[in-house]
Amino acid sequence: MEYFPSHAGGDRAAFAGKTLVLPAVGHGNVGQLAVDLMIQTLVVDRLASGKSRLGCLDHPSVLPCVGTDAFAPIGEGRGTTNGGGPVPTREGTTTGGDPHRSCRDPAGSLTTALELHGDETALPGVVFLQLRGDVVSGKSNRFAIDLADFIETCKFGKVVVIASLPSTAQNGSKETIGDTRFRHARVVETSGGEMTGATFAFATDEDHRWTNVGACTIEPDSVPTDAPDKFSLPPWSLLRALAKVSSSRKNTQGEKIALSLDVSCLVAVCSEGDNSDDAARAAETTSLFLGIQGARSHDVQEGLLRRSGPLLRETWSVPSSWRGAYGRGAAKRAMFA
Repeated sequence: MEYFPSHAGGDRAAFAGKTLVLPAVGHGNVGQLAVDLMIQTLVVDRLASGKSRLGCLDHPSVLPCVGTDAFAPIGEGRGTTNGGGPVPTREGTTTGGDPHRSCRDPAGSLTTALELHGDETALPGVVFLQLRGDVVSGKSNRFAIDLADFIETCKFGKVVVIASLPSTAQNGSKETIGDTRFRHARVVETSGGEMTGATFAFATDEDHRWTNVGACTIEPDSVPTDAPDKFSLPPWSLLRALAKVSSSRKNTQGEKIALSLDVSCLVAVCSEGDNSDDAARAAETTSLFLGIQGARSHDVQEGLLRRSGPLLRETWSVPSSWRGAYGRGAAKRAMFA
């Protein structure tokens, strides 16, 4: 895993003790969409420059991809002050005017497959990792181990993974299509050590930090506990790798540190389709879990979270990269020429 910081604020040493929020590629891409919403609303919209990228990562197991700035301004409502007026983003320009200006601007940045975003002035103590490239088939474990090692070298204090599973994952489920449920899951070390090798299992105890914001413990039949390769797919491969890293942390005297890395996972059990609203609700639940200022302070019970209306447009700014998603905008004919 190679890391290329975009500026001094993206140096690895600057991440010590901070919270890392990242997605696990899954059903409906809920985790990736939720991270997009959180970066746009909690970081980009609070910055006059609109620049939130801390650095880029490269890993041979992640398929490369590149595109225009995912968080470029799209006209009114981006990068505005509390009073609603436009904020200058570059000399002589504002966020108003041509909605496509920034995408054609040669000074604009490109988006890559694996990036870190955040800003200490906009959202202190929180860093987001966005994964846009797919992981090569059969390489999920390798990528998870290397990503966990990167997280360890940066000395993050807390990790929150946002994942998703199909609603059919729960045997005998009576849930209907579109009736998304939010659950939390953890992987813990159960036995072993440096000499015998550690073994890991899904935690069955409740984490009241999650249940207090409406995400109950995941049902046992929602995870493949009877499969020998149960940890080979996300989010389980990443959670296992992080649990291993956490269990092996030691202090400067070489003594093992208990609960050195706080790792948990929010799981959206959902149907695949337009999952943008599921992403907004996942972003909201994660924000409440982390106590991020500006997150909604009500509707924390599960029933209210599941029927609280169009949170996407009420609370979360839609990134410019979503303009053509789910048939929202027609593709330009020139791209097919």
